[in-house]
Amino acid sequence: MAENQDQALLLRRIPYGDTSLICHFLTAHHGRIAVMARGARRPRSPFRASLEPLCSLQISWRPGRTGMGMLTDIQRGQSLLEASQSLDGLELIAIASRLFQEGDPHGFEETVSALSFLAARKQQQGLLAAVWHMLDLAGWLGNLFHCWQCGDEVAGSMSWQHGHLLCENCLQDGGNRMPVSAGLRKSIAGVLEGCNIQLSVENVSTWREIIRLVLKEHGLKATDSFKAQY
Repeated sequence: MAENQDQALLLRRIPYGDTSLICHFLTAHHGRIAVMARGARRPRSPFRASLEPLCSLQISWRPGRTGMGMLTDIQRGQSLLEASQSLDGLELIAIASRLFQEGDPHGFEETVSALSFLAARKQQQGLLAAVWHMLDLAGWLGNLFHCWQCGDEVAGSMSWQHGHLLCENCLQDGGNRMPVSAGLRKSIAGVLEGCNIQLSVENVSTWREIIRLVLKEHGLKATDSFKAQY
């Protein structure tokens, strides 16, 4: 069977047997795939030094006739983040791994773009901006200045309820709501556009909570930075 080749990002490495790994990749043209890397845990394996997250990769693999394919070659390119951003990058990759499932044709471009977002935003809210950008590309978010239900433009305060940013007319009775000021929405938009804006601790906490609720609304387990604060 002919080999496939593609650009890739490594999402997960799962030990298999004594020496091998099952590797999950997001690829540019084949979506998310899982392949076996035989002997990858051996000290002299040609795969060992290249199977790293947060790097641009070029991989070759043989698709399986009925099941998992086999990794045949991997070339590691440049790192996509500085070492100081690696922990945030790994959280972003973890969210991408939960967001884009095996067989999904999407995910590579969205994740690469989000990593670029993170690389350009080294302040505290860089991870928030990168995750927001990825969720937006995945189609899970709406415009910060319009109600996500009726579509009306809103200049003043809005509220977060049931995974949506809503105007006062669209709020549901009895549901928990979280106020989101016009100032916070403008600040978030500025951070997303690359402006040098430092959010207050309170606004960072609110933005983080909004992202946590988006993940929860879609049934995704939150990573450490987005777990509920009690």
